[in-house]
Amino acid sequence: MEWYSALIVLVGSLMGILTSYTDIKTGFIFDNHVFPTLAFVEKAKGLENEGEEVIAGRVEKIIIPATEIGFIVYLYLGLVKGDYLLAISGILGFFIGLVLGLILYYAGAWASGDVLVLAAFSALLPYPLSFARVVAPYEASYPLYPIAILFNGVLAVFPFLFVYALGVLLVRKNIKRLKDVFSERAYLSVEVALWLLAGIGLALFLNRLGLSVGGAYQYVLTIVLFVVFGKYRKAGDVAGLVSLTYLVYLTGTDALYAFAKLLAVVYSFKVFFSVVRVLREEALVEEVPVEELREWDILGETIYIEGDVVKRDRRGFFEVLRDALRTGDIKFQNIYGGEVIASPTAEGLKREQLEKLKELVREGKLDNRFLRKKAMPFAPSIFLGFLIAALWGDVFWWLVLKMAGL
Repeated sequence: MEWYSALIVLVGSLMGILTSYTDIKTGFIFDNHVFPTLAFVEKAKGLENEGEEVIAGRVEKIIIPATEIGFIVYLYLGLVKGDYLLAISGILGFFIGLVLGLILYYAGAWASGDVLVLAAFSALLPYPLSFARVVAPYEASYPLYPIAILFNGVLAVFPFLFVYALGVLLVRKNIKRLKDVFSERAYLSVEVALWLLAGIGLALFLNRLGLSVGGAYQYVLTIVLFVVFGKYRKAGDVAGLVSLTYLVYLTGTDALYAFAKLLAVVYSFKVFFSVVRVLREEALVEEVPVEELREWDILGETIYIEGDVVKRDRRGFFEVLRDALRTGDIKFQNIYGGEVIASPTAEGLKREQLEKLKELVREGKLDNRFLRKKAMPFAPSIFLGFLIAALWGDVFWWLVLKMAGL
């Protein structure tokens, strides 16, 4: 075992234990447990988060220079091996993890501390270690292993979220919503599987004609067809059925078995997103009056002023973005076109936002009912994703291989 592999796992484990502990106990993640240099800069500029004062003592003062160690280890390895991409891979991994985390941050799912945790783990693990047995080809060649860390964390906790979401629906006797998890738009899973199969079938047909369509070209071809079929769905369904018939002609019943596995994977993603929707709309929200709202509470809706009218929007981030793309009315600085009073950011309500909401309720401009999210600690799941990636490999790529029968 290489010395740097042991160091990375040790430092990552220490960081994961501390961040998981503070996230579960207080809902905060301290920068000095993840990126002490950032904590020093914030302190020098007087930018410390006052909410972090809820913890005092030895735990808060522990310093784990995880991000810095990631930068230094890969810089040293790269210089020794003459590999300049490896030398900057710690930095690249950090920023890739940062971008992935920011997507979830702006979706209202993560707080800024969760983003920093993923970025720090990504700096420690831009490439798979020698322990990893299942690794995607692109992850071994480029510092893209942060993708595995994120997906590992999501997939590892999904069974627990699935049981929790269904349990909530059963307790509330919401049988219709329970059925929707499995049946709503289930036909779309069949269509998507057919569209993907159309891309595979067309690539095989072109290869048999002597036109080499493999690797990246096949992925590009499939994506292009997928976009086209999304607009012309009937054509996509027919093309998929023709491809399935062609593949059955070439390989017999093996093609049907492969299609069944592809359909099962696509359907599992449909169930996954249905469960996420249940969690967002049913299991992890509650309606309360403004008197029960507290500082740091996370709203499940956006309150904004458009003109002289106070409005509320209970759509999720991706639903807002979807509608904006459909209408072509996209304002990158403010998608609502007015003053946003409070929104479902995972950072929670600030004192001035809470006072403004109380003022609007007193003036009769806003109904005294608000959706409040139940906060969830995500640092433990990110830590679990790191451990799986470091010691075993990429769960998502393993699923892809199983789907392909490998």
